[in-house]
Amino acid sequence: MRARLMSVLAVVSFVLLAALVLPFLFAVSDAQTQRLQLTRSAALDRFAGLADRADYSSVRIEAERHQELYGESVLVIDASGNVVVATGGLTQSSPGVAAVADLAARDLPQLSINALRPWSSAHPLIATPVGSPHEPEGAVVLEVDASRAVGSVRRLWLVICLAAFAAALLLLFMASRAARWVIRPVKQLEDAVVELGRSATWNQSLEASGPPELRRLAQAVEVMGATVQHSIDVQRQMVADSSHQLRNPLASIRLRIDGLAPELRDPNSPAFLHLQDDLERLEDVLSDLLKLAALESRVTDRLPLSPEQSLLEAVLTEELEIWRPAATSAGVTLTLQAEPGLVAAASEHDLRQLVGALLDNAIKYAGKSATVALTATRAPDGLQIQVSDDGPGLPTEQLPLATQRFWRGGVSTLGTGLGLAIAEQTALAVGGELTLSHTEPHGLTATIHLPEAT
Repeated sequence: MRARLMSVLAVVSFVLLAALVLPFLFAVSDAQTQRLQLTRSAALDRFAGLADRADYSSVRIEAERHQELYGESVLVIDASGNVVVATGGLTQSSPGVAAVADLAARDLPQLSINALRPWSSAHPLIATPVGSPHEPEGAVVLEVDASRAVGSVRRLWLVICLAAFAAALLLLFMASRAARWVIRPVKQLEDAVVELGRSATWNQSLEASGPPELRRLAQAVEVMGATVQHSIDVQRQMVADSSHQLRNPLASIRLRIDGLAPELRDPNSPAFLHLQDDLERLEDVLSDLLKLAALESRVTDRLPLSPEQSLLEAVLTEELEIWRPAATSAGVTLTLQAEPGLVAAASEHDLRQLVGALLDNAIKYAGKSATVALTATRAPDGLQIQVSDDGPGLPTEQLPLATQRFWRGGVSTLGTGLGLAIAEQTALAVGGELTLSHTEPHGLTATIHLPEAT
C-alpha cells in the first residue's frame, strides 16, 4: 500500500513540478532571445542608415569594428544585388544568406530570431532593407553569434532543472513521511487483526498515531480486540471450571455405583453395563477437555518453548509398545521405522501425548487387519513424524474438519472427538505443526513437523 501511495504522490509531484518548471524554462529562453534580438536589430539599423547614405566606407569600418567586438559577420548588398561590404567571410553563397537578403531587399525585414534553446543553432541570420520602404536600395545581412546567449540559456536551464530536481527530492521526502504517517497505523491494525485471527490472542495496545480517522479506528479495533480476548478467556475458563466441577459429581456417582449391593450391580445386566460405559465416556470427555484447555492456553498465551530435548527413536519405541496391546485387540498391526540419532526440541511428555493421540485415532478408525506405520525422519526444516494407516481414510473435504473439537466424521460410537484436536494443539505448543493427508491408495496420514534440537 505504501508503494502504491508513493507512486501516486511521485507522479503528482512530477506533474506539478513540470507545470511550474516548463513555463519558467521557456520564459528564460524567450528573455534571452528578445535581449539578443533587440541589440542586433539596433546594429542592423545603424548599418542600414549608413548604407542608405552610400557611405560604404563608414559601413565597412563599423562592420569590421562590430566583427572584432562580437565576432559577427556583416554583408551589405546594393539594389543591383552586388556585394558592397562583406566582413568575416560571409558571402551571398553562404547557407541561408540569399533567402533572407532577397526578402529584406523587397522590404520584408527578417529580424526575428527563433527562441533560443540549449540545442539551438549558434549562428542565426537576420536582415533589414536599405532605403525607404517604397524604394528599397539593398539589404544588410547580419550573422548573429548566439553562442553566448545559448550558453547562458543552457546554464540557466541547468540551474532551474537542478533546483527542480532538489524540489522533487524534497517533495518525495515529505510525501514519504506523509505516507508513513498514514500507513504506519494501518500496518499496525493489519498485524494486530491478523494475529487475532491466527492465535485468538490480543495482548497489544495500538499506537495512537496518524490522521484522526485512523486514530479513532485504532481505538475501536483495540476495544474490539480486548472484547474478543475477554470472551475467549471467559470461554476457556468456563470449559476448565466446568470440567473440574463435573469431575467430583462423576467420581461420587462411580463410588455410589461401586458401593451398591451385589444384587443391584449385576455385571451381566445390560443397564449396569450401559451405565458404566456412559460414566467412562463422560470421564474421557472431561479428561480430554481439560487437556485441550491446557494446551490451548500454552499456544494462545505464547508460553516459551520447553528447553527439554528428547531422543525421538526411544520415545516412539516406548509409545509403540504401550499401544501394541490395544492394536492387537483391534486387529491392527503396528510398525516403526525411525532414523537413529534424531533429537527433538520437545519434552518426552509432549511427544508421548502427541504420538499417543495419533496412534489412538489410527487404531480406532483404521479397521481390522489394517496396518499403522510410524516413521520418523529428518526434513529440510526440522524433524518429521508420520502416522499412516491403510484404512478407509477420510474424504478430501473432511480433512480440514478432522482437527475440530468433537468432530467424529459421522461415527458416534467411538472416541470423544477430541483426539486430533489435542494432537494439533500439542504440536503447536511445542513449536510444530500437524497436517493430515491421504495415504495412497487409501487411508490417512498424519504428519507432525517438529523443531530439531540444536
